[in-house]
Amino acid sequence: MLRSNKNITSEILKQFKLGAQNVLAQYKLSSKPAKKSLLKNSKEFDVPLEDPINAYFLKTQIGSTYHKWNAVLAKNPELKSIKRQDAVNTANSLMKLNFDAEDIISKPLVLYQNALTVKNRYEVLDECGFKPVTLLIISKYVTVINKSVSMLKSFRYIPFDTNVLENLCNCLTDIDLSAKDFQTINDEMLLKYLRECLLNVYLRQTLDMNDDDIKKLWKVYGRVRHRSFKSVQSVLQMLLRELQFPKERIIKNAFLLHGDAENMRRIIAEIPTIDGQDMRDIVYRRPKILMSSCDGLLKTLEYVKAYGINESAVTRCLEVLTLGSDTVLERLKDMNSIDEFKVLATNPRILRLVHYQNKARVRLEYLNQLKVRCASLHILSGGSEKFAKFAREGSDRTKGRDVVVYLANILKKEENGIRALLSRHPNWCHIPVLQVKQCFDFLLSKKFPISAISDNIHLLLYPIQRIEEKLAELHESEFIEELHLPVNSIYDLDNNELLTLILYLIECEFHFTGDGIWTEQQIQPVENFNNLLPDFPESLNKIYKYGMKPGGRTNGSTTERTETSTTH
Repeated sequence: MLRSNKNITSEILKQFKLGAQNVLAQYKLSSKPAKKSLLKNSKEFDVPLEDPINAYFLKTQIGSTYHKWNAVLAKNPELKSIKRQDAVNTANSLMKLNFDAEDIISKPLVLYQNALTVKNRYEVLDECGFKPVTLLIISKYVTVINKSVSMLKSFRYIPFDTNVLENLCNCLTDIDLSAKDFQTINDEMLLKYLRECLLNVYLRQTLDMNDDDIKKLWKVYGRVRHRSFKSVQSVLQMLLRELQFPKERIIKNAFLLHGDAENMRRIIAEIPTIDGQDMRDIVYRRPKILMSSCDGLLKTLEYVKAYGINESAVTRCLEVLTLGSDTVLERLKDMNSIDEFKVLATNPRILRLVHYQNKARVRLEYLNQLKVRCASLHILSGGSEKFAKFAREGSDRTKGRDVVVYLANILKKEENGIRALLSRHPNWCHIPVLQVKQCFDFLLSKKFPISAISDNIHLLLYPIQRIEEKLAELHESEFIEELHLPVNSIYDLDNNELLTLILYLIECEFHFTGDGIWTEQQIQPVENFNNLLPDFPESLNKIYKYGMKPGGRTNGSTTERTETSTTH
C-alpha cells in the first residue's frame, strides 16, 4: 500500500534532521581550505587567534598594578577566557558609573557581564532606591531582585525611609502615576513583581496593550522585566517619535523593549542608507536589526563589500544584519571553501546562504548522497516543506535561475536574453551552475574568447570530457577526412566557428535530441520537443530517447544527418 505524500515528506524531514548534526560535525572537522579568495584583499579580514587576558593587559587598560591583577588572575583563572574587548567595554561602563580599578579588583568576576547589562542593572537598582549601589549588589542582582522590599530594607540595601513605589512612579515620566493609585502594593511584595506591576500600567497607557498582549510579553520576552524604566522609556520614545513606529508594530515586536535607544540612534545616524534605501524603512521591515550593535553592523557591511558582494544583496536578505559580524565573516570565508556555494558568489541572493549556511550545508550533503546535482540556492536556503518536496520527487532539475544569473554576470548580458537563448535547449535546467562554471573556465583555459563562448552559449551545458574529445578529434586527419573536409581546413576556422562545430559534432551523435549533455553515468529522459525539431524522424525520437550513442561511426554518417541543432 502506497504511503501518502505527507508521510513521505515527514520521513524525509525526520531523516534529514537526524543526520544534520553529524554532517555539520564532519564539515567542521574536515572542511577544505579555500582555493581562492573572492577578492584579493579579503585576506586582511582573517581574524588572528586572540591572546588570553593577562595582568599587563588589565593594568594597561583598566588601571591599578600588575601584581594586583596577577593575583586576581591566579585566584580566578576563568577570567582569561573573556574576550579582551568585552572586558574593556565592561570596565569602561563601570567607570562611567563612578567605579574605579580598585572596585573592579575587589569584584573581578563582574567583568564577565556585558557592558550594557552592567549599566542596566545599576539603573534598575538606583531607580528602586538602593543606597549605595555597589559592585557586590550588582553581582548579586538576580538574588536581590527576587527579595521583598522589606527584606532588602532589613539588610540595609535600601534605606528604611525610602518609598520604593513612589521612587518608581517618579521614574515613569511619560505618564502621570502616583503611589496612591496602587493600594494593593506594599513592601511585602517581591521587588521584581512590584516593578512588573508598574511596567504593566505604563505599557497599557503608552502602547494601549491589553491583557493578552501583557501576558504574551512576559511569557515570550520575560527579560524585559529586568530593563530599567529609563531604558524602556527611551526606547519607546525612539520608536514612537523618531522612527514613527505604530503601536501595533511595537507590540508585535515586543523584543524591542529590551533594546538600547542610544545604539538605535547610532544605527540611523551612522548607516543612513543601504543600497540607496533609507535605514528607517529597512529597520521598519526588519525591526530585529535594531537589536544589533551599530559597530557590528558597520563591520558586517565592510566584510560584505570586501568579499565582492553588492549592497543590493544585503537588502535582499536583511536577516544577515541580525547576525554577529564575526559570524558573518566566518561564514563568508567558509562559503569560499565550498565549490557549490562559491559559484553563487555573484548571485544577488547569495547572503541567504550566509544566513542559512548551516542548514544549506547539511542539505547539500544530503542531496549529494542522493546523487542530486541541481541544488539551487532557493532549495538550499528555502523552507523545509519545499526542500522535502524537492527531495521526495527526485527531479534533478531547477528553474535555471542560478545559471542565468551566473552567465548574465560573466557575459555582461541581460538575464532575459540569456534565459531566452538557454531555453532553446530542452534539457538546460538539468545542468547545475557549478558544471556551467567549470565548463566556462575550461574554455577560457583553451584560449577561447568570451565573445566566442557567448555566441555558443549552449556548449557550456555539455560535459568537459565530450568537448575535450571533439577538440582532440578535430586535430586528427583521419577524423577530418571522415567529415569530407580538406585536412588543413580546420585551421581556417575562427574560434566562434570552431566552438559551433564542436557543438554540432556532439549533438550529431545524439541525433540532435539535446541528450549530449548527459555523462555516461547519467540516464535521463528528455522532453518531447517535436515543436522545436519538426523535421526530426519520429522513429529516431523513440530509439534514442535516453541518449544512447550510435553503435559505430561510418564514413559520411555525420554529413548525412543535416538537421539543425536545437542549440543553434
